Amino acid sequence: MTPRLALRIATYLLVADAVAALFIAGLVGSLGLGLIGAALALAWWRGGLSRGMAGLDRILVLAVAAAAAIHLVYVAASPLDGFVSLLLLLVLLRLFTARALGDLRDAGLLSFFMLVAAASVAFGIGLLFAFAGFLALGTWMLMLHHVVSESERAEQDAATPGLFRLSLAGSLAAVLITASLFFIIPRMGQTSLPFRAELQRMVTGFTSQVELGAIGEIETDTTVVMRVSFPGTTLTPAERSGLRWRGLALDLFDGRGWTASRPERRALRAIPPGVVRVGTPRGRGRIVTQEIFLEPLGTDVIFAAPRVLSVQLAAPGLLADDTGGLSVPTPSARLRYTVESELEPRQGGGTDIRPLDPVSRARYLKLPPLPERIPALARQLTAGSRDGRETAGRLTDFLTRNFRYSLTQARTAGTDPLEDFLFVRRSGNCEYFATALAIMLRTVGVPSRVVNGFQRGEWNPYGEYFAVRLSDAHSWVEAYVEGAGWLTFDASPRDETGGSAWGPLALYLDTFRLRWYRYVVNWSLKDQIDVASAIRQTARTWRPDWPSPGEWTGARAPVLLGVVLVAAVVAWRLRRRGPVGRRALARRAVPDFYRRALRLLARRGIRPAGPETAREFSARARKAAPAWAGALDTITHTYERARFGTARLIPEDLAAIDRSLAILGRQPAWPAHSPPPGREAAVPRS
Repeated sequence: MTPRLALRIATYLLVADAVAALFIAGLVGSLGLGLIGAALALAWWRGGLSRGMAGLDRILVLAVAAAAAIHLVYVAASPLDGFVSLLLLLVLLRLFTARALGDLRDAGLLSFFMLVAAASVAFGIGLLFAFAGFLALGTWMLMLHHVVSESERAEQDAATPGLFRLSLAGSLAAVLITASLFFIIPRMGQTSLPFRAELQRMVTGFTSQVELGAIGEIETDTTVVMRVSFPGTTLTPAERSGLRWRGLALDLFDGRGWTASRPERRALRAIPPGVVRVGTPRGRGRIVTQEIFLEPLGTDVIFAAPRVLSVQLAAPGLLADDTGGLSVPTPSARLRYTVESELEPRQGGGTDIRPLDPVSRARYLKLPPLPERIPALARQLTAGSRDGRETAGRLTDFLTRNFRYSLTQARTAGTDPLEDFLFVRRSGNCEYFATALAIMLRTVGVPSRVVNGFQRGEWNPYGEYFAVRLSDAHSWVEAYVEGAGWLTFDASPRDETGGSAWGPLALYLDTFRLRWYRYVVNWSLKDQIDVASAIRQTARTWRPDWPSPGEWTGARAPVLLGVVLVAAVVAWRLRRRGPVGRRALARRAVPDFYRRALRLLARRGIRPAGPETAREFSARARKAAPAWAGALDTITHTYERARFGTARLIPEDLAAIDRSLAILGRQPAWPAHSPPPGREAAVPRS
């Protein structure tokens, strides 16, 4: 078997593999598969016929152009179907009109896009085998194409013994090595995070165990860790001011820190297409949609505005604890997800919430040993309160008005941390405020828990999203009010209305960063489908209401066919001009030895005329200098072989060129009628 025949076999098998992938994906039916097989067989049979069929090639080009236009406008049910049909037509046309090795290579490369189209809609094991076969056949085809093209350029016989078997073995070896590397090389992703120096302080505050003052350690870091936008939603100023991004809720206090008494999580499976249902609307607050881009935090917790109803993300599901905290099973380095939340009503509340069972109530009322003056203060402040909401409001107002927010964590030695905060320092960070409120609520019989998350962040007016920094990490309290459920109370006097930490330029740059990640790095199949649907819908609004091909009447059919024919003629004319461009490119690729010869002759007054070929110029130069006829013939013949042929110059050719140039460099006795020396002439035309 010759290498050229092996190349044809590899190309046709590669195309057949891509067509099989389309069949597996359901993009080609049984009838279409049979027609494509017949077309491939016809193209193979035609490959052994005479090359003098240029007229038929032009007809095929016109037919393919007309068929593609009609199919895209009238027949294709979706943009993907139109794209696949166009690819099939182009590949078959390339095989039918193949005249050189490059044509076979182009057909093989175009078939790769058929595999891409199949991969966009199919996920079965059949596509895996099609992909593996395509990888092996594609490697084989490219190896054969390189060997055959290089051998023909050097005018050498490529049919060396065992070349067919060697190329096939090489392609299979490439597949095996690639597969081995796939399993040997580790996936980086989240495993790279432990090498970051700031990981420990990033994780602090977002685990199931948090010491008092832990969040204060990261409140000086202005690194942006989350960006939250609201697609299709406009928030009122009141709704925007009360936003928080809830993370973990902790319920067990030991006097020094908080932990989750029930860290167990249940799996919530995604309902296609990737939506996880978390809760059901209660009809008490506005439902808003958030698109969140979460940077690596070294934790598996995800954040959203409470109360979460659903989450859509690229993961098989979520993990949820019994306090409403959400996390991902396998955290990635960067996460994008969409959340629907029912915001907490600003006022009032219904009576449709089931009361806490005795076990849960005891859990959220559990207290460690406390100094007596802490519950005494709580009873004093809440005396006469009508319900839990008023109780929580009174304690919140007391802490907000009489205590100062501070990141300084100095403590009085030998005192209880909470007692020191309430009666000695009277200042601290958000965890101290949240702990004091939660514990005092429990002392007067109101179930409570501490929540760690983020404040709303800084609003970016250019990108219309909140930029949330590590310094926005925050703690607050959720108290259970009979008839209203869990309500949010924040006793921290921390300022949320300060000026922008960024100037306009920084805000613009951060907007660009978000757009880059959203539309380039994180461009998904759903985004592609949405854009394609939008384009198709837009096209339908302005496209003329043409009838289907079976209903063509009047002058509409000639108009459409005329447009198709004009496009085909333009494409044909451009194709015919291709060789002219190649000749112009070749004109610039004149060998150096021939340019030297032209310069030597120009010094003696002999230059090629504009329309002269190299042979015509050589004949005229021999008449002007007969003594140099042999040297001119050698240089001209070698020039034609090197520039227009496929031969490579061997050492004997180079030696003959050097001798001829040495002869031309001598000073001859020129005839009296020779033209005087002047400027160097142009290269003879091809």
